[in-house]
Amino acid sequence: MDSEVIYSLVQNAALLLAMVFVYDAVPRKQQNEYFFIWRLSVGAVIGGITIMTMMTPWEYQTGVFFDTRSVILAISGLFFGALPTFIAVSIAAVYRLMEGGIAVWAGLGVIISSGLFGSLWRYKRKAAIADLSYKELYLFGFILNLLSLSWMFILPFDMAINILMQLSLPVLLIFPVATTLLGLLLSRRLEIERDAKIQLQDDFMFRSQFNIGNIGIGISTVDQHWVKVNPRVCQMLKYTQAELLTKTWVEMTHFEDLQTDLLQFERMLQGEIDEYEMDKRFVAKDGSIVYTHLTVACQRVNAKVQLVISGLLDITSQKQAESAMRSSQEQLALVLSSSELGLWDWDIKTNKVDRNERCAELLGCSVYEIQHNERIWINGIHPQDRVAVLHSVDAHLKGDTVQHSIEYRLVALSGETRWILDSGKVVSRDAKGVPLRMCGTHTDITDRKRVEESLKLAASVYNNSSEAMSVQDRQGKIITINSAFSEITGYLENEVIDQHIDILRCERTNKTQFEQMSLQIIETGKWQGEIWLKHKNATEYIVWLTINTIYDSRGEVYRRVALFSDITEKKQAEHIIWKQANYDPLTGLPNRRMLLEYLGTELLKSDRNKQHLALMFLDLDYFKEVNDTLGHDVGDLLLVETAKRLKSCIRESDVVARLGGDEFTLVLSAIDDHKGVDRVAANILTRLSEPFNLGNDTAFISASIGITLYPDDASSIESLLKHADQAMYAAKDLGRNRFHYFTASMQEEARYRMILIRDLRQAVNNKEFEIFYQPIIDLPNGEIHKAEALIRWHHPERGLVSPGEFIPVAEETGLIIEIGNWVFSQAAKQCAHWRDKYGVELQISINKSPVQFRDEGDSFEDWIVQLKELKLASNSICVEITEGLLLDASMGVSEKLLAYRDAGIQVSLDDFGTGYSSLAYLKKFDIDYLKIDQSFTRNLESDTDDVTLCEAIIVMAHKLGMTVIAEGVETEYQRDILTKAGCDYGQGYLFSRPIPAADFEDKYIRAIAQMKHEQASS
Repeated sequence: MDSEVIYSLVQNAALLLAMVFVYDAVPRKQQNEYFFIWRLSVGAVIGGITIMTMMTPWEYQTGVFFDTRSVILAISGLFFGALPTFIAVSIAAVYRLMEGGIAVWAGLGVIISSGLFGSLWRYKRKAAIADLSYKELYLFGFILNLLSLSWMFILPFDMAINILMQLSLPVLLIFPVATTLLGLLLSRRLEIERDAKIQLQDDFMFRSQFNIGNIGIGISTVDQHWVKVNPRVCQMLKYTQAELLTKTWVEMTHFEDLQTDLLQFERMLQGEIDEYEMDKRFVAKDGSIVYTHLTVACQRVNAKVQLVISGLLDITSQKQAESAMRSSQEQLALVLSSSELGLWDWDIKTNKVDRNERCAELLGCSVYEIQHNERIWINGIHPQDRVAVLHSVDAHLKGDTVQHSIEYRLVALSGETRWILDSGKVVSRDAKGVPLRMCGTHTDITDRKRVEESLKLAASVYNNSSEAMSVQDRQGKIITINSAFSEITGYLENEVIDQHIDILRCERTNKTQFEQMSLQIIETGKWQGEIWLKHKNATEYIVWLTINTIYDSRGEVYRRVALFSDITEKKQAEHIIWKQANYDPLTGLPNRRMLLEYLGTELLKSDRNKQHLALMFLDLDYFKEVNDTLGHDVGDLLLVETAKRLKSCIRESDVVARLGGDEFTLVLSAIDDHKGVDRVAANILTRLSEPFNLGNDTAFISASIGITLYPDDASSIESLLKHADQAMYAAKDLGRNRFHYFTASMQEEARYRMILIRDLRQAVNNKEFEIFYQPIIDLPNGEIHKAEALIRWHHPERGLVSPGEFIPVAEETGLIIEIGNWVFSQAAKQCAHWRDKYGVELQISINKSPVQFRDEGDSFEDWIVQLKELKLASNSICVEITEGLLLDASMGVSEKLLAYRDAGIQVSLDDFGTGYSSLAYLKKFDIDYLKIDQSFTRNLESDTDDVTLCEAIIVMAHKLGMTVIAEGVETEYQRDILTKAGCDYGQGYLFSRPIPAADFEDKYIRAIAQMKHEQASS
């Protein structure tokens, strides 16, 4: 290889370095509409560099050229991508064709294969280009040049062999090394850019700390420009924030302090130190000098300073005091008495220390004490800091330090701990250099320390929060995450950085919801709610997500912060409770609650579509005999099999529900005529008459079915249910194993209702009602603190009429409003009577109908006024409401419930488990008592599912801060189960039936009064 060849190689190597400058000029991301033109231009530049290398080759023989074109084009494909490389390859290929020669096609092959090889390596490589190692780059270059040399074989064989024998070794030695060096230069630039982004990711987290305390805080870049200052800096320097952001701190630094500050700043940039402190003067806007104690720290990325954080403590008064002290002793005395700094003057020879009034204030003692007790300040230094303070003073006295300066904790006489910056300096020495006098200051830096601690706390909260946090840029790309994010999503930090937040998007969340969320974030800057996300392992989970936006000084979006927690288990638990409340645990069919909800929807649909609906009531004939003969387990199997057969007889759009026991209900929607209903009913009778193979036993049953049609027979859910029930009993009366439609002859009951309404109106006027009382027992100790007021009707002809018979009528007619007010008035007077006569404070529970709540004329204030007139505490009365009332969205109902709560009248939720209540409504209206419906307690002895459900209700109620009362307690076994489950109160025939007020007084009130008297005597 001659000198000309070597010179050509050197020229080619120099041209390779031009690739680095081209790479630095190329934007890595699409930033504007000229990006495509940028890429084309880059391709043209690279093509030009390639031509320049081809213009300075070494020529093996006429028409056979060698140069570094393969390195340039392969590196272009690897780092610049397909488009610029395609342009460069095209330009180089045209130029090579123009050169001609015997090796023109080999040259074209080298050009095309080099660009293609680099592009394919970039495409196939999974890791980031910035992570290229020198080993991989060398391998890349070696394979590339092997590929380039292989193109020589398209030349005449003898020529190819001669070329390869002479040039293979230098090419394979030099070109891979050139490729490696060039690749390392480019990848290093990528790595530096990536690290610089990461370094800036946390700055927004500390914005809120800027306004805390009396410390000026400013953030600047390495070129000394302010990028953020807090109000305290503006106040100190008398500039607005906008003015400061246009200046550098160099411009405002006093010229005498500038050189020292810049020297320390340069040392920090060079990596010699990470922070420094100094006393420094600034020139304020009005020309005044501001003395500060400056603390400077930096943030680095890959050892390179990215941001500089400065803390400015205004010590102007301290400096003025020191100047006055130096001027004269009289001025010193004046400063000592008025300065905000603690000033001290130590006569080392006599060991006497003079301290000003501020020192006494910091220590919490009198001036006399601090002047006459030399050890009082030293004793106040925190024991863990005392040795370091003494060491700092000693080092300065020995001349090892320019000044004594240390931060430590001072424990005042009151016990309060404050942070002190203690600075001092020897101001007088004798002829031998022995220190005679030392002066200094005590600066209260407690606020600054709190700011520093707040900054540390903010970072700690972010990193250690149990809720996932992530920060995105304005395009939605993830910048940083905390550890909880990885725990919840399964993604590590390096897997999501620079990825779009949509990486978590789940198909279960539809596009519309995402669009609505995005629109709200754009309009308001925030959003919160439930949303489904996708785990790294593809599982789906639901989270409670909160998104907030951080804006820059121009009001534009800077960052978005997402915070979320996994609520999948909570949702699953709520679903289990919902399912327990809405589905029969034995058969899996909808229960009464779910049936009523479904019926409401179907009736509206029938009205809208002008279609008919059939409701069937089905009761199993002879089920009791099977249950009693073969046992409850077999009876349960029979009910499960019955449910399956019923479902097989109807369409998918129809519903089968189990009301309880052996009663089932079927809803047939969108029916055309009776014939379809008849076919379904006949098919059900046929299927149920077939033998039931239940394990080792076989059972035979039949069914009685009552059918009513909507809207022909009724216009409401209640009427439909009632008519279907009447028709079912008619089927039983006709001999069972048949179905029967509701008929007009069943309207006799309607006539009876008219009579009942008439008599009820007369009963209101004639005062035929009486209040009975039933005690509510404290299950743990058996004491009576509460009772329920229950109305009874003394009919002049029929005798005592059950509330279950006349209350529904009273509600339908509106008479319940007057009756309810009468019940309240009588119960309140009775409660006051027992208090005044016996000294017994008893809470009376009063049922209040939903009709009363919805009545606009009903005023809760009247009840409160009556309680005040009777001098009864608000909690003497407890209002019992039904579950359905909680779902009433009317403003009047909500206001009354909340008003009762605010007035101190407690509210009890009656018959829980039979209605529609939800946890949200229980929390909203602050329910005090939850009464478990007797349908749950009735079967506690035989139905373990009811036991489980009761336990779940009790735990849930206690978690929500409610007291639990169980209704319908009739046996000691039920009482014991409820007590063991944690139930608070019980009510039922086991303890007492409802009895008149006089009997209740004789049986319970007197006993309670006697017990209280005995307890008081003892």
